[in-house]
Amino acid sequence: MYVLFVVFNSPEYLREILKKMKAIGITGATIIDSVGAGKLKRSIGKEIPLIGGIMKSLDADIANNKTLFTLIEGKEKLDTIMDEIEKICGGDMSQPNTGIMFAVPVITSRGGSVSRVKNNSNANTEK
Repeated sequence: MYVLFVVFNSPEYLREILKKMKAIGITGATIIDSVGAGKLKRSIGKEIPLIGGIMKSLDADIANNKTLFTLIEGKEKLDTIMDEIEKICGGDMSQPNTGIMFAVPVITSRGGSVSRVKNNSNANTEK
């Protein structure tokens, strides 16, 4: 199992990414608004402490990124959704102002849709 993190600079891609995830069988995700430190610094125009910068960004009209994270079972499904997200975001995530995505192995988890699917499949096999 993996947790996939995707930070994308164009919020208009969110709906298409979620549709593609659902089509592939990824049923849950968390999406949060985010802002990169470089963008925050350019918007505010000076060096300020991190917490102060975050609080200032809440008051300012700074274009936010979207950060999505989700648990994914299996390397094949992970590779598939990463390929699809990259296509949606313009085809090459290494280009400037596109975003970043990365995955981290998960040793254990509790709760969420992955946990419910596992518990249901275990219940079905025990009958």
